[in-house]
Amino acid sequence: MGEGRYRPVAEVIGYLKEDSTSGERQVLRALSDSLPRDFAVYVECPLHDENMERMPDFIILAPFGVVILEVKDWVYIVEADKFYAMIRTRSGGIRRHKSPVSGARGLAHILARKLERVPALLGERHRLKIPWGYAVVLPNLDSTPINQLRKPWGWRYVLGMEDLRPHVIAKRLKATLPFDYDLQSTDLRYVRSVINPVALITSPDRARTLVIDEVQERIVTESPRVSVMPLAGPESPVPQAEPVNLFTPSEPDAAASSAAPLEQKSPVLESVTRNFSIRLVRGVAGSGKTLVLMQRARYLAAQHPRWRIGVFTFNNPLVQSLRASLKGIPNVKVTSFHKQCSALLRQHTAWHSPHESAGWLKNHAERWPIVAQMGVEFVQAEIRWIKEVGIETRAEYLEVERKGRGQSLQRGGRRRQAIYDVLEAYNNWLAEQRSYDWADVPYLVLEGLDSGSIFCRPYDAVLIDEAQDFAPSWIQVIKRLLKPDSGLIFLADDPSQSIYRYYSWREKGIPVVGRTRWLRVPYRNTREIYRAAYEVIREDELLRQNLEEQLGLTLEPDLNSEYLRSGPRPQLREFRTPDNEFDFIRSEVEWLLQKGLDAREIAVLHRRRRGVGKLQQVLQGTGVEVSTFHAFKGLEFETVFLSQMQLAFPEGVERSEQALSEERRLVYMAMTRARERLYLGYEGHWPAPMEGVCAYAERAIA
Repeated sequence: MGEGRYRPVAEVIGYLKEDSTSGERQVLRALSDSLPRDFAVYVECPLHDENMERMPDFIILAPFGVVILEVKDWVYIVEADKFYAMIRTRSGGIRRHKSPVSGARGLAHILARKLERVPALLGERHRLKIPWGYAVVLPNLDSTPINQLRKPWGWRYVLGMEDLRPHVIAKRLKATLPFDYDLQSTDLRYVRSVINPVALITSPDRARTLVIDEVQERIVTESPRVSVMPLAGPESPVPQAEPVNLFTPSEPDAAASSAAPLEQKSPVLESVTRNFSIRLVRGVAGSGKTLVLMQRARYLAAQHPRWRIGVFTFNNPLVQSLRASLKGIPNVKVTSFHKQCSALLRQHTAWHSPHESAGWLKNHAERWPIVAQMGVEFVQAEIRWIKEVGIETRAEYLEVERKGRGQSLQRGGRRRQAIYDVLEAYNNWLAEQRSYDWADVPYLVLEGLDSGSIFCRPYDAVLIDEAQDFAPSWIQVIKRLLKPDSGLIFLADDPSQSIYRYYSWREKGIPVVGRTRWLRVPYRNTREIYRAAYEVIREDELLRQNLEEQLGLTLEPDLNSEYLRSGPRPQLREFRTPDNEFDFIRSEVEWLLQKGLDAREIAVLHRRRRGVGKLQQVLQGTGVEVSTFHAFKGLEFETVFLSQMQLAFPEGVERSEQALSEERRLVYMAMTRARERLYLGYEGHWPAPMEGVCAYAERAIA
């Protein structure tokens, strides 16, 4: 093989802890470098046996079977028989140890018993069809004592470093197995789920069981100290064998020409960030980001039982789902960001429900022509943006670069002046009320932490789901809640589902260059559902520009993956009246329930709150979930009804490109909540911005 050529190496799952021995580190390097790409090396993966937890040094999953390896750093063996070995210690004393081959055999028996519980892994006469073996590796001994030990312990089961060389190791591992068998892809997936239970996901009600793929498993089990990956370029090409369709380094985050205002004023926090271990997992809707995050929390909790681990997200329904999935893990706390903030603020000030600027703006609109001109929603969003990025003065706001909706506001212009006038009046009113709004909450927490009036035992790791919804000020709080010298940040996001706020990670003050991984396969949905949903955003030029600015690439799902399921096409139904549609939904829900579908697996979503109220009355007593598009962000259901879709893009209402892009992302998010069946109902005309969906749906007039 020529110099500089890429040579596939084994996949390493898990990592050695800080107290690992030099021999274990030496053996891991040899395994990683010598084994071919189709081998997997599981490092210190726990095996649960009744009330005991055993931890083999290495489990090798090969195309021909599974082998357990135990490593001993022994330097001098005085004598050995079939059952024991007499070892000379570094101090010169003699110690008696049980044969490590016997210990490896015991661990292999535990694994074999677990494999036997999987019906798919049984062959003729219900016997395990997967070959399994074991061996001990003695990295500090040369060939002479190795050969001597093979007499009492068996020549197949004693390995030295010479046996771990390329072109030798596979043959030596295969020799430990009792018979030949070629594992199929389905065999490998089942064996993986037994070796590493973190790859096997069972829903809280045990209605569904999923096996995460190799790429997701690698993310879940990687070392907490994530190194920055080199970016692909002329001098560091991505090897052709790398599965770039699933798991690729991100491009530089060039979304902002400078750091966010809040980050500019916080050099201490900026330096702290460099000490964190950071991983950002970006994926299309349904690609398993939440599953990976959940299993990452489980894995870290098991590997580091003394760690304090926080799992945060934005909306409460997702908090409840994550909390149910992670129930019973004592060192994992699941909560929403604002719930955490409210708990902390109670130490610092009297807590009461924060205000929303929209109500104040509506009540005082006559005083401010800019509110009538731009609209309450626009001015409210701009006030929130000013606070969330940490702008403190009029001069800063007049000169700061604006993107998104705010790019229509000219630097130094009268509109910016007018909006800042409104902001000052609103802040003065809050001060008179001795109150604050939601955007002020993070700063009150930071103020309390700085003054010492708020104490929070720092987290060792923080995991954030739906992280695209987190504002820069929120991230500053997260940083402060982490151990500054060793904290771990694990983020899962999808910019295509950014429906609350849109900030790049550079604006948020988190360096993700080289620390980002992509998941492109939409496992949740059938191919038919995802194709229809993707049409809503595929031609969104503003979203494409935003992604290219952030990542240097566009978001392209992998719709050719063998993992994608097929199912019925989404049903697109036109109704004459709302009552006709609501009656149809009630009838279809009752039919699904009669067929045995759990009511908790059905969601009926509406774009407007008033529509939700009407549907709740119509569906009373069925037990199905009814809510707005926003409320079920991050959740999934077997069957989803999206009602009165004409209200998402009402005719005769002019919208900016930014507002249209935001609505497209909201609809895309709502459509991708469905796993198997998707119903799209409307009255009148199907919305023009969603015309592309028609080619991938079954259309009917009810």
